[in-house]
Amino acid sequence: MNTFNKTASLGAILAGALVLSACQSTPSSPVIQRANSIYETTGIADTKVKAQQNAIDSAQKTCRSKQVIIVDDNVKYNGILNERTGRMVGQVGSVIGSIFGTGTPDLSRNDDYEYKINFRCQ
Repeated sequence: MNTFNKTASLGAILAGALVLSACQSTPSSPVIQRANSIYETTGIADTKVKAQQNAIDSAQKTCRSKQVIIVDDNVKYNGILNERTGRMVGQVGSVIGSIFGTGTPDLSRNDDYEYKINFRCQ
């Protein structure tokens, strides 16, 4: 019976973890308030578009029903190769992968792009 209790407890913990991970949304970036009602946040992701969306989502959560006005923005690439080389390697890898039936090499990381914005709510 003791083994059954341990198994049931482990199953309940795993089920709870699955439920909580399913509810997880887009990662939220911290928002810092600066002078003159200006806020700052940075979205981080494996693509530029996702990083921009993460930053804008955080800004929209901060502004709630008000409109987000971006005052300044900056995109920074932190990949292991420079951005152009990374794209070329990805394209060559996908061609070779389709010829030989293997997968495409994934050189991207979750923090390749940083999109920093300064914004205000209006």
